[in-house]
Amino acid sequence: MSLLTLFGFIFFQGFAQKKEKPNLKDPEDGKLDLSDWIIEANGFVPIPLLITEPALGGFGGALGLAFLNKVPNSPPNITTGLGGITANGTWFVGGLHSHNVPEKGIRYRVGTLYSNLNISLFRELPVIGEREYKFNFKALPVFLSGLKQIKKSNWYVGANYLFLWNRVGLAGELPDFVPDSQLDSYISNLGPVIQFDSRDNIFTPNKGTKFEVSLDFSLSWLGSDYEYTRFNLANYSYWSFKPSWVFGLRTEYQNVSDGAPFFLLPALNLRGIPAARYQGEQTVLTEIENRIDINKRWSIMAFGGIGKAFDEFDNFSDRDLVYNIGTGYRYLIARKFGLRMGMDVAFGPDSWGYYIIFGSNWLR
Repeated sequence: MSLLTLFGFIFFQGFAQKKEKPNLKDPEDGKLDLSDWIIEANGFVPIPLLITEPALGGFGGALGLAFLNKVPNSPPNITTGLGGITANGTWFVGGLHSHNVPEKGIRYRVGTLYSNLNISLFRELPVIGEREYKFNFKALPVFLSGLKQIKKSNWYVGANYLFLWNRVGLAGELPDFVPDSQLDSYISNLGPVIQFDSRDNIFTPNKGTKFEVSLDFSLSWLGSDYEYTRFNLANYSYWSFKPSWVFGLRTEYQNVSDGAPFFLLPALNLRGIPAARYQGEQTVLTEIENRIDINKRWSIMAFGGIGKAFDEFDNFSDRDLVYNIGTGYRYLIARKFGLRMGMDVAFGPDSWGYYIIFGSNWLR
């Protein structure tokens, strides 16, 4: 559990507009629990967070302002504002709203985030071998997603839309894979999405499956500087083999067609591997996770996975098989929301990282 996050919730007590402070202990077991605090506090709850992504310098801080509104027979409505800075000079500010209308079977999300991102990309060069390029990306995305439930089932259909302004900076001469036309550009994507969601909660599931497939089209008549398609397929499944043992399986596949800008190529997203470290026109990965509950509050984690980033299936065998392995712990900080928090330590083929986890690392 992140102590900074916990202190943030407790610190907010002085600003709550309730005459009586909500109880910070669960009446069921007398342990620390923030469920009533989240439900009863009037206003936003400040959440200080640590940023531990290796690709962003390995250390940083962010302050989130979040409000969770519990909705009967539905995931909660969430409004979040966020700003942060990291050790390598990256900074960002933005917000996200996720809303559910269960009586109409509607779910939608809208969000934006301005970022000044410093990150390295890697390319394999003839004779020289792998080379690192340090980039700066100034970006402003606006994301919208809407889903409609099919009757009373776990199936949803809808659409995603993304508008992105991006400006690229690089110290020194531009590499061959960065055309001048991609230094300052606009992207506008629109496409259908199909989703199946039977998870028992959206934060830290104990059972159920989330399956999603989407196909996004970047088209000039939408206002995009590029014409390409992006296909995403993802599955996250959870089984409770015993009351104290939850097993999770994650599989993902991404593909972009010719014409996509270099900074939007899919990258492997695994703990212990820096973001954007392994990129290609296609990525495929799988990861397993085990959560063992020591008691109702505390759990230990063990996880590991493999993946590949490649361009064509013809060169699939030529690309490195990337792996990760790690461990961590969780604490059930908000029982009524099924929300667990904690920290993971993970190792990859040439790096390692530590991660503050809010809910689940697979939270999507």
